[in-house]
Amino acid sequence: MRPQRDLSSIDAEFRAAGLEPLDAFTSAGDERRCRCTRCGTTRLVRLSNLRQGGVACRWCHGWERWTGWSESARTRAAETKLLGTPADVLERLRLEHLSALTPMGDLYQPVGVVCLTCGETFVTVPVRIHAEPRWNACQRCSSDRKRALRVDAAAVFHANGLELLGPCRGEYTPQRARCMTCGVERLVSFHRLQTGSSPLCWTCTHGIRPDEPHRVYLFHFPALNVMKVGLTHNRHDRRLFQHMAEGGELIDTIVVADRESARRLEQLLKARYESWLMAEVGPADFPQGGWTETWSDSAPVPDLAAEAAAAFSTVVSD
Repeated sequence: MRPQRDLSSIDAEFRAAGLEPLDAFTSAGDERRCRCTRCGTTRLVRLSNLRQGGVACRWCHGWERWTGWSESARTRAAETKLLGTPADVLERLRLEHLSALTPMGDLYQPVGVVCLTCGETFVTVPVRIHAEPRWNACQRCSSDRKRALRVDAAAVFHANGLELLGPCRGEYTPQRARCMTCGVERLVSFHRLQTGSSPLCWTCTHGIRPDEPHRVYLFHFPALNVMKVGLTHNRHDRRLFQHMAEGGELIDTIVVADRESARRLEQLLKARYESWLMAEVGPADFPQGGWTETWSDSAPVPDLAAEAAAAFSTVVSD
């Protein structure tokens, strides 16, 4: 027999998070209408989210999170970029079906918005809004999409000749999958399959195996003030030429034992330079792809050979 819920203690959990319940409690996974006791906005909050340390009020949290960040980001950007106008802000909000609730300034000024799709109110910084992967657009709508794709993901992967090897962890997150033709495992995102932008299986189309040597490369994009790390196979230089055609300057490359080693080195560098990430860079700046593996060129330049030597016991060549 299921134990009876203590509704008074559940209400106390909401109040401890700064929320006054407005509707009766139904279940931990259902949204409950509440009023934030700090700002007075109406929120839709799941008890399961609170118990996992989630945000109680996106309005309060947004002002706390973005006010300081925007000031330092504006200072950095002012040296090399235009800061934008209220008209630029309005256009970015319009593309994501958002409407401003507070005064708009440049692209670096935090603005309170309402989502015209679901009604959620929150705070964003317009410069951080990118059409893909919808960074800092409505997080509630994003959560709804994630729940839907968990149901559809296996079928989408199967339709593209892939077997999904675990639960789908996000729309834009690369997932482990197995090619149903050659059996090789690869990483590919739900979004890229859905939009048809995912590359074909390297093994099936070009005979490139994941256990053969691969390269990790480092580029500098002076016009964007960013460095970029990436990986490719070691058969030809097409990927390097794609970056050069978009203004990139090749700084360094190193060949490692296999694709997994290359991916591990790439992820290591992304993690190491996380504090130098630049939110101002997005898909429009990298039509050739790869913008998520970039960071500010004000950071120290890594030595790929030294990084690889520290990470692996064997390196094929430099």
